[in-house]
Amino acid sequence: MTNYLSGIQLFGFRQQDLSLIRSVLSSAGLDGPGIEALDNVMPEAGLLFKNFGIYVLSVSDRIDFEHLKSLAGDDGRFPIIVILHQNSTPSVIDALRAGADDVFYIESLQVESPDFINSIQLKLNRCRLLYERLVYREGLEASLEELKDDQYAAFQVQSRLLPAAQQVIHDIEYQFSITPSLIVSGDFVDVVPISDELTLFYLADVSGHGASSALVTVLLKNITSRLLRNFKRRSSYDILSPLETLTRFNTEIYALGLDKHLTIFCGLINQPENTLTYAVGGHHPMPVYKSPEKLMVLEGRGMPVGLFTDAVFVEKQIVLDKNFSLYLFSDGVLELLPQSSIIEKEKALLDWLDATNVNFSALKSHIFEGNKHLEQYPDDIAIMSVSRVIL
Repeated sequence: MTNYLSGIQLFGFRQQDLSLIRSVLSSAGLDGPGIEALDNVMPEAGLLFKNFGIYVLSVSDRIDFEHLKSLAGDDGRFPIIVILHQNSTPSVIDALRAGADDVFYIESLQVESPDFINSIQLKLNRCRLLYERLVYREGLEASLEELKDDQYAAFQVQSRLLPAAQQVIHDIEYQFSITPSLIVSGDFVDVVPISDELTLFYLADVSGHGASSALVTVLLKNITSRLLRNFKRRSSYDILSPLETLTRFNTEIYALGLDKHLTIFCGLINQPENTLTYAVGGHHPMPVYKSPEKLMVLEGRGMPVGLFTDAVFVEKQIVLDKNFSLYLFSDGVLELLPQSSIIEKEKALLDWLDATNVNFSALKSHIFEGNKHLEQYPDDIAIMSVSRVIL
């Protein structure tokens, strides 16, 4: 028994009929090592072919039709042509119902040889195309599986770069949640204790999402770590200024030519002075500040980071209340809110924050309410809160 890349298997023919079949095939140049004749062994579907091929079966009675049913495959790579011994319309119908792709009569095969050859050639071409599609699909599935493995590996790296999801630094509590639209996220947050008095934090939203955007978040972490090391070595004090920090982000990301940019809100809390100094790089929506005395959306503008070589940023400062909370969002949050326009979404979120005794868990539940059924979110979603812990 030989395995061929493609071929024709002749089954169940008497010797005189087999000679006729081979003669017809030979006249069309189809006779050769790709053709094999079997007498007594009924093959299983596809067993005699490496990838695809055609069965030509001699059928003389109903028992053979039962064998035909067992041979018929599901994927079309092994079509069946039946050669009937008797000229009978019911037999043709029975053969087609049993799974035959075409039917001929042995007594008229010589006359109908052009149709017979054409049928074989069409079916060989069809099953070859089906096999190539199968190979392509299997290759694509393998590539997708490999890509998914790479994404999970990137997710592990990115997760290790994130700060603790909840931590208290000098009576200020930092909490965040990042929900990627895929496996890894283009949204990123960081909390950097600079000294006993100063803490830097930011929420960044890289354009696009997926692995390419996640790589930019790794770069952000790397730059932040270098700025902190430079401060410790007293070689640079850029990390003491949100504006200078954004400028460094912009310079390094733009220089790499990654065709990526990001929006960002970067804040610096000064404990002794009780102030928040911040700079904005094209970020939207702006953070919401809440205290018993006020509720406001922070002011500030600035260009996206990494898009322009000479991007301009502005630094602002506010005095923090004794009891305050600051809520930061990536624009993926707005995708989840049910209102029809951006203005309505922002107003609805602000009204909810105003009317609710907010905690981080309640805020997250409110944003994801009505969207928990989604298998994939339309964008990465980041939420962050910065609050004074009153002891």
